[in-house]
This record gives sequence, C-alpha cells and structure tokens, in this order.
Amino acid sequence: MTSRRLIRIKVLQLLYAYSKKESATLAEIERDLLKSMSKSTDLYYETLLLITEVRRKAFQKIDTARNRRFASNVDLNPNTRFIDNPVFNILENNKKFQYYITNNLISWNDNQETVLYFYNKLIEWSKYQKYMHQKSPSFEQHKQIVLDLFSELIIQDEMFYQTMEEKSIFWNDDFELVLSIVYKTLWHLQEKMREEDDILYPIYKKDEDFEYARTLMRKAFYEYNANMEIIDKFTYNWELDRISEMDKLIMSCAISELKHFPSIPVKVTLDEYIEISKTYSSPKSGAFINGVLDKAVALLKDTNEIVKAGRGLLDETEAR
Repeated sequence: MTSRRLIRIKVLQLLYAYSKKESATLAEIERDLLKSMSKSTDLYYETLLLITEVRRKAFQKIDTARNRRFASNVDLNPNTRFIDNPVFNILENNKKFQYYITNNLISWNDNQETVLYFYNKLIEWSKYQKYMHQKSPSFEQHKQIVLDLFSELIIQDEMFYQTMEEKSIFWNDDFELVLSIVYKTLWHLQEKMREEDDILYPIYKKDEDFEYARTLMRKAFYEYNANMEIIDKFTYNWELDRISEMDKLIMSCAISELKHFPSIPVKVTLDEYIEISKTYSSPKSGAFINGVLDKAVALLKDTNEIVKAGRGLLDETEAR
C-alpha cells in the first residue's frame, strides 16, 4: 500500500461517516482527516517502542533474578546477549525517536501485559535460543533477530492488532503501510549510527501528501452533487438511490481527483479507486465502478475537465 492510497481510504471513510450526520461541516471532516493522518505516525512510533519494550522486559527479568535473596549462579551470571543487542541501543538513544515519544505521550505503561506476552513468546522461540548461543554474532545477525522478532512474532500475532485497535480506532487501515515502514526502518539500521542520525521514515510527505489530502477532501465534499449528475448519465439502468453510498463516494472521489490533480495519470486514479472498492464495497462493485468511470473519463476529456500535465501527461501519452 502507498501513502496516497491510505489517504484516499481515509477521505472516503470520513466522507461516508459524515454522510450519516445531518449537519456535517467541511471543517469537522478536515479536522478528523488530519487527526487520522497524524495517528498513522503514532502507530509507527508505538510499534517501534513495543520492540524496545520487549528488550526492557528482558532486562527487568534479569535484574529481578539478580536481586533475589537466594540468587543462583545462573541468576548472577545471566546471558545478556539480547538486552545488549546494539540495534535496541540505536533506536532507544536516537534523539528524534525520544523527542517524538516524549512529546506525543507514546507509551506502553498501560499495556505491560502485552509486552510480557511477547517476551514470553520470545524466550520460548527457537530462533531466539539459537541467537543467544551464537559465538560473537555480527551486527547483521543482531539486526536479524530484531527483524524476525518484529515480522514473525509480533505482527503475525492477533494480540498485536487487538491491542493496537484498542489504543486507537484510527489504525484499522494503517497497518499494511505503517508496518512495512517499520520493517524498512529496522532493515536500514547500520552499525555505529549516532544519536542525531535520521534513522526514521515519515509515513507521509509532510507538505505534498497533506496538501493532496486537504484538496481531495474539499473537492470531493463540495462537488458531490455535481459528480452525482455525471454518474447518473452512465447508470441509466440503475436508480441512484439503489447504488450503495460507498460506491457513489468512490466514484465521486475518483472524478474529483481526475479533474483537480493534473500530475496524477488517469490510469493511476482509476486503478487505485477500483482496488479500494475490492475491500470497501461489494464483490461486484469493482466492475460496475470501472464501467461508470471509464465513461465519465471520456465525457470529462470531451469537456476539457481533465487536463494532465507533467508526469500525468507523459503517462497518458505513453499509454497511447
């Protein structure tokens, strides 16, 4: 999933939610859109923090054992390879990481049972046990166990999604994109990185994506009735009120995007909204939406309401 597709989904869902309210305003919808986008970034940091919290739980377990009244030799001389893993230090000491989690109140303090759950899974895991007995692992081997912890133990477990969805209702559609960026972040870590190095990735391009989101929301909101008139021309075998509200919103957003984003090729817009319809509409909606939008594109080109420039124009020329 790309960040633009996630933005399209967020716009559609908010327009759908507010279509059920009698007096929705654009200001309300736009406020929730920007909030939802900022929550995507919170999910990114929450997930990275969870990984370091598993390490902190391992440290706590070792520290508790060391301080037992009748500590055994194993308690006093534990294997500290996992808690000494340099990848954790790079993450935890990074200034940007610390700044964000401190200033946005990102924390797992209220979900320690989830952290303990993943710690217990970890210590029973064969890959972890093998790692703990490797002779002098390289940085890449240290990094691989963290990648595997994330990709095989954490995000393959329903407990992770259940916990995250309880933390925020905004994250249901964010997982695919955000978790891929978490993996990318871990994959690109290098030995001897400094605290001030920029190791973290943005979920959205700060200016470009937010401007795209605001413009799409505004245009789709104000042009809904006009877009319905276009759609009505090509649904003559259907009454508009028989078409699902989500299908109408998907087609309306697509038409607004076709008209107002000259750098986005027509094919990209059509493919994106048809792909979205496969998840958020009925199984037959994709073919129906595709047929209507193909005819709408021809009409909008005839009336010069679709004008592509830059990359959008280039792709249209190549398609011919």
